[in-house]
Amino acid sequence: MPDDLHSDNGVGGGSGGVPGPGDGAFESGRPGAAAGWAGSGGRPAGVPAEAEFIEDWELFPGGPKRPAWGVGAWSGGAPTGRWRLWRPDGIALEEGDWHDGKRHGTLLRYHDDGTLAVRAEHRDGTPVTVTGHRSDNPSSDPFSFDGWPAAVRTIVHDFDDGGTRVRWACFAADGTEVTMAGDPVPERPAGVPEVATFWPTGKWSAPRWRDGRLEGLARHWNADGTPHLIVYNRAGDEVARYGDKPLAEAARDGDAASVELCLAAGLGRSPGAARYAAYEELPELALRLLRRERAEGGQPAPVVAYEPGPPPPEAPGDAVWVQSMESYVVGDVDEETGAAVGTWRIWKQSRYASHFEHSYGEADFTDGRRAERRSYFTSGEPAGLERRGPDGTRLRRSWDYRHRLDRETEWAADGTRTVRSFHPGGTVHMERTTLDGNLVVGSWFDASGIRTAEVTAVDATVDGEPVEWWRALDAAGAVVAEGAVEPGTAGGPVGPWRLYGPDGTGLGSVAFDGLDRVAVNADLGRIAHALPGWHAAPAVPELADADRVPWAGLATFHGDARHLPFLLKGLTLADPYAFSTALAVLSDLLWHQETIATATGPAFRYLTALVDRVAADDDRKRLLELLVAVVTVDNATGETGESVTGQVRRLKSAFAGAPAHGEWSTDYTRYDWEDAYHEIFTSLAGAVPVWRALAAHRRAGLRHAAVVLLAAAPGEAAAGVLEERLAAEPSAEIRAEILLGLALHDPGPRNRRALERHLADDDPLLRRCAALSWSRQGYAAAGDAARTGTARPGDDLDPARCRGLRLAGDELLTAPEKVHSGS
Repeated sequence: MPDDLHSDNGVGGGSGGVPGPGDGAFESGRPGAAAGWAGSGGRPAGVPAEAEFIEDWELFPGGPKRPAWGVGAWSGGAPTGRWRLWRPDGIALEEGDWHDGKRHGTLLRYHDDGTLAVRAEHRDGTPVTVTGHRSDNPSSDPFSFDGWPAAVRTIVHDFDDGGTRVRWACFAADGTEVTMAGDPVPERPAGVPEVATFWPTGKWSAPRWRDGRLEGLARHWNADGTPHLIVYNRAGDEVARYGDKPLAEAARDGDAASVELCLAAGLGRSPGAARYAAYEELPELALRLLRRERAEGGQPAPVVAYEPGPPPPEAPGDAVWVQSMESYVVGDVDEETGAAVGTWRIWKQSRYASHFEHSYGEADFTDGRRAERRSYFTSGEPAGLERRGPDGTRLRRSWDYRHRLDRETEWAADGTRTVRSFHPGGTVHMERTTLDGNLVVGSWFDASGIRTAEVTAVDATVDGEPVEWWRALDAAGAVVAEGAVEPGTAGGPVGPWRLYGPDGTGLGSVAFDGLDRVAVNADLGRIAHALPGWHAAPAVPELADADRVPWAGLATFHGDARHLPFLLKGLTLADPYAFSTALAVLSDLLWHQETIATATGPAFRYLTALVDRVAADDDRKRLLELLVAVVTVDNATGETGESVTGQVRRLKSAFAGAPAHGEWSTDYTRYDWEDAYHEIFTSLAGAVPVWRALAAHRRAGLRHAAVVLLAAAPGEAAAGVLEERLAAEPSAEIRAEILLGLALHDPGPRNRRALERHLADDDPLLRRCAALSWSRQGYAAAGDAARTGTARPGDDLDPARCRGLRLAGDELLTAPEKVHSGS
């Protein structure tokens, strides 16, 4: 059964037999003489003598063209009046009415066996109703029933005056309506309009389609007729579905029919609906809602409402709850025009956090138009700015959570759009200017402001696809590498690149094979220069057997793993650009949204083996961070609220023991993600000597990563190293991580003593971590003679210290105040 009903239903074909009407205009060429048609075989029987042969009759606008014999009149090169057509073999093809080159009236089109395929009514080129009929025999008609159940014999599509499809329905042979799965349609509940279709999902739906895309309002009801969802679409993209937002977007588009349907469905009745419309610069809608409030004596009851949280303490008493903005608002609306006036102050709430979080914003209005909008972090630092000039100029800026300017977009009066990103120090990192979506020029800069690359438009293709042209520059501005990149800021290098020396001498060419996930960035030229040495470098002993792994049969998050040996080799090179590129691509391929791929298991074994091969400590720390993210599931809470420690404990328990089947060192093609985690924990245990050495490193960041990996590693050897480091580690935060990590190892006397010594520690963080692990290990069961150790969550525990711990989670701030340590 086809699941794509997203084309308009005109008189042609579409996915799942859903044709598209276009505008109904005729675009075929003039008829050719019968004698000039090669292979015509002469005029078949049944075709009248006055019929002309037409080489490319268009079955529907934009659809397939067929050779046909036709009888009818022409006017200015376009068909007019009544036309009858036959296939080259004499079988009837079509008959219908035309007016000035547009279908107007009834169209009948026939299957190859002569039975009716389509009956359609048009008005001045616009379809009104199109009905497709199934044939019992093979048919070349574009209104295809392929994939539809046999019970569906007829499909009917209805359109509004503008040619937007507003209804489709399926019917059985006896004329009863059925679903697209061929099942009977239940009785239509009261309140569900005739344009709604019953879907096999059990929902009634009334979407609107134009040019093969969802357009305007789509309404949905449950099986019993209760409203389920209202969505507003624009050119195939969903733009609004919550609160009064579909109503606002319909009003913005001037879609009067959708506005009335929204109002009839109860939208515009949520708290502060008129203020929301004014804020969205829709004064006519705001005024209409205000007038309704006056007529009804106050705010009407909302159809769907949720209880807001209390206003933040800093909000004044006259702040009004505006549901569709999810905010408390202080702002004026001109009751005569519906326009927003002056400066508005906005305290936003989020329904999607575990508790309501407040953020503050302001908006300045001039003549009902939002001239400037500002948002702030809770610290008071700016988070966003949008400024619009009366001449069409615009400026938008955003700051990151560290209060650094992150991105800027500027629209000039001539329509050009310039996007900039910034280095942490505030200098421009990238600047890209486009006009009507087409590149004008782009530049990349280093942190000191020196331009390192430029990208320009070029009339060329690579493998048939359009490209832009990239030139990498040295500090003196000389081109050191150049080649094609895919269009846009998310594209990557394609095709061969040419390399040059500082004096312009050609150094040959390279291709970015194996680096398909590399996106355009300021270092593309340096990466290109690193590639010859990367390819030529011999494999280190740790990778000697890497080619034995059937990588092509293992999955990553972006294709198969065939390039992993090349990427792993990049981690062993002294060239920092090779290392950074290899690590970034490996991370992208192996680790995505707290999930691993089947190739991650064997890759992890080599990643751990290469830790000591990495040339620089900064790079080694980055590699360790990837390993830590994988084994701790990136510190994310499980779907059922499972803590990060709980997830690691479960994974260790399930997959760190003996293999369930096969030889894990060779039988990789039978992997799934669970099998991959088996090898991950096996690799962790095998690399305990590496983690032990790093746990004593002079750099705290490396020590911290090492103790997390020791906590996750199975076996007594890893537990013993953790207990040793607890006494020797100088950093209190890392000792806290060790205390949390002890809960990931088997309970025992040494484990218990290590925790017990810290239950009454002077440092509140250590007290609390020891108490949490004590509880996780299940020590001091009922019946023990007990003494009490304190682990107070009070003001003496700094939450910022907890957030830096990889094994903590939210539990650290909510653990019991007291634990019983036994006798």
